[in-house]
Amino acid sequence: MTSLTVKAVALAFAISLISSVAIAAQKDSMQGHGNMDHSTMDHSKMNHAEMDHSKMNHKMEKHNTQAMGVGVIHRVSRLNRMVNLTHEPIAALNWPEMTMDLPVAKSVDLSTIKTGEKVKFHLELGKDKKYVITHIMK
Repeated sequence: MTSLTVKAVALAFAISLISSVAIAAQKDSMQGHGNMDHSTMDHSKMNHAEMDHSKMNHKMEKHNTQAMGVGVIHRVSRLNRMVNLTHEPIAALNWPEMTMDLPVAKSVDLSTIKTGEKVKFHLELGKDKKYVITHIMK
């Protein structure tokens, strides 16, 4: 009976060790996500309305802290100060065309923004390393 218990403990330890190595390898493989080239992704098969790109780390090659974009508004959340839009490629940030949620600065009047509108917008990189829309122009 003791031999069976020792074997069971050894097996459990081996499984635990293998799982730890697999989790570490998976974590290492995800480290470069911020450097992922989104332009090679096929966005046509994704449900853009449910994607939240605002939490992604979009590192820039040129370290631009400001950029201009053009996009179509899908949703406006005045309570959360957030818009969901599909923007054209933003070359200054090396961003391809995509649909994403973006936070909006308090200085922007969201009551004038309507769903379906095509807008120009100005992005600025905040201290938290996330982009915020600081101006929206129709």
